[in-house]
Amino acid sequence: MSPLFTDHRHATPSRHRPIHSHKILRLLLVIGLALAAPVAAAAGVYVAGNGTSAAQAFEQALAENSRASGKPFWIVVSGKETEALTKGRASADMRKQLTSARERGAEVYVCRADLIRAGIKDEELLDGVVAMYGYDTQDWAGLLPARKEGIVLPADMKQSQLILKTCAGDTKSGV
Repeated sequence: MSPLFTDHRHATPSRHRPIHSHKILRLLLVIGLALAAPVAAAAGVYVAGNGTSAAQAFEQALAENSRASGKPFWIVVSGKETEALTKGRASADMRKQLTSARERGAEVYVCRADLIRAGIKDEELLDGVVAMYGYDTQDWAGLLPARKEGIVLPADMKQSQLILKTCAGDTKSGV
């Protein structure tokens, strides 16, 4: 073999070298982990309604999202549970949970269709609670109007769809 090839050969063949000694593989591993980090740290969506109370959803969300985590998360309250987030009906514990959740980065939504059905006006909601329309599975283009309305949705499409499906409402009533 020519000296050109001999000079650049490694003392041990690459198939026997540990992976950490390959600079390019280490770089690719670091890049891969960096790209995977936002996915692994994807925020959670917690839904109250259909058997889960608002208090239970807040409890779980707060247990899984510490003050130090710094990652956003979403709490969506639907059905009769929306009443638990109104100024006239919220308990002292619910108010504390809402404050803690908001301090930790939560977006708290109630379904506008449920507010309309219950006769609750937006101004009756506790501060920090936002009413939103949902979209059924046929209208994922609805993501754009939600964002235009100032609704912050998760980057993860499945989580965004969960929020929007939760608040889809009854299309027959014009909601």
